[in-house]
Amino acid sequence: MIVALVAALALLQVLAIALTSLILVVRRIAMAMAERRRARLLDRYSEAVLELVAGEGEVPGELRAVRRAEEREAVGELMNRYTDVVRGDARERTASFAADRGYVSAAARDLGSAFEWRRGLAAKALGDYGAGAGARPLEDALLDDRSDQVRLVAARALGRVGADDACPALISSCREGGVPPAVAAQALLDIGGPAVPWLAGATTHPDPEVRAVACRVLGLNGVAGDADAMHALHDAAVTDPEPMVRALACRAVGAVGDSGSAVVLAAAMTDADDGVRGAACDAAKELGAADLGAVLERLIDDPAPEVARSAARAAAAMGLAATRRGGFLTEARVERARGWS
Repeated sequence: MIVALVAALALLQVLAIALTSLILVVRRIAMAMAERRRARLLDRYSEAVLELVAGEGEVPGELRAVRRAEEREAVGELMNRYTDVVRGDARERTASFAADRGYVSAAARDLGSAFEWRRGLAAKALGDYGAGAGARPLEDALLDDRSDQVRLVAARALGRVGADDACPALISSCREGGVPPAVAAQALLDIGGPAVPWLAGATTHPDPEVRAVACRVLGLNGVAGDADAMHALHDAAVTDPEPMVRALACRAVGAVGDSGSAVVLAAAMTDADDGVRGAACDAAKELGAADLGAVLERLIDDPAPEVARSAARAAAAMGLAATRRGGFLTEARVERARGWS
């Protein structure tokens, strides 16, 4: 009896392994077939999309016959690919075509599908089309879709669409249950200048993760000349309750700072947190703020090694503290001479 039971269990185990292997093989075959279908669709529509992007004559008949979601997705990918390398109004022309021919509305409907893969495909397609009409359904997907992956695709798509109205949703999506801060940050960077006012406001958001993203993106977006954005960064660098946010604000100031930034960095160099003091020194180096020389000289002897090293590098880069010798300053001068910093 026991022998028969053991044999039956062994047989079941073998069958389970065989079934798992079969499922994996079938899945790989299905994925390979899907990739071949996608390649065929890209090849089929490539010439027609090139003709559309170039704006030569009427809309190619091949594109008027598109009906299925897979076909629309392939056309959208080609649109995105070609308009990235073609100058002029190609992006506006393809976006208008996608909206006028019903591509956008069809993809928006697919965002309500019960199947995660179809919703993800629809979100990607809407980003590829770049039509403003796709922004609202993408924003709804970003905020409400139950799938992490669909929300990720929707966030990236909003960046490609350039939907500045979606900035508050992108900023808030950094919080738990939304999308990773890096994804929201990239989307906001893709939107560019129109996102700056929203980002400036987000530096006072209750969530420190949101404030951190706002400071990081403001530094990358290039906000020099925007008084409100600079004021927001200056304020965050010295008053934010989180050291991480203060340090990020200092680094952003180093990238986009103005004539008023030296005073802010001087205050940040007295911060109780080592990371903030080091970031302020790095920012001073980036700005070439020679009037901070006295503060930097003091920080060369900071008890925190990383702060001392950052201060020494900043001083060496600006030719300061010429009479000082030894320690990190000598190291920084050698690095400078050899072009390492």
